[in-house]
Amino acid sequence: MRRLAAAVLLLAAAVLPAAAESFPVPVDENLIFYVQRSLNSNTIVYTARLDGDGKLDAKRPVDVFWRRFNDDGARKELTSFERNVAFGVTSDPVPGKPGGFMMRVISYPKRPALLRIVGGGPRLEGKVAGKPCRLDHAFLEVDESGSVPSVTRVDLYGYALDTGELLKESFIP
Repeated sequence: MRRLAAAVLLLAAAVLPAAAESFPVPVDENLIFYVQRSLNSNTIVYTARLDGDGKLDAKRPVDVFWRRFNDDGARKELTSFERNVAFGVTSDPVPGKPGGFMMRVISYPKRPALLRIVGGGPRLEGKVAGKPCRLDHAFLEVDESGSVPSVTRVDLYGYALDTGELLKESFIP
């Protein structure tokens, strides 16, 4: 019975990312990261805010919003609850890294990432599968069976800084 359960879980894990691959990918200017969920194709988008000199805005370097792909693809601001409890970010200047900011998602601060300008564009750097990467996106498996939806699995994707290889790490938050 355990083998059957394990096989079903492996099959589900193999099928779920394929569904996410058919979701539209945001193409917003200064895109640094995006999050998609198993619920629908609506996507949380993280973009860098730059000043007139092409540097990260010192007061608010990250803009977070919805791309409503489930409808017409329009931009929609996060609600106060979404910004302050779930998808919003904190971004603090990093001592010793001029223009760099340590970014943390409010609902999961355990995985900080460095936002900085590289080659004239914004880049979010963190670890995926223990390797330094340019973070790209995450896919959240969401369970809606309770009174409040909960994330049961996170698939985190990034490109290795040394090889450019796309890496994936799955974990339970």
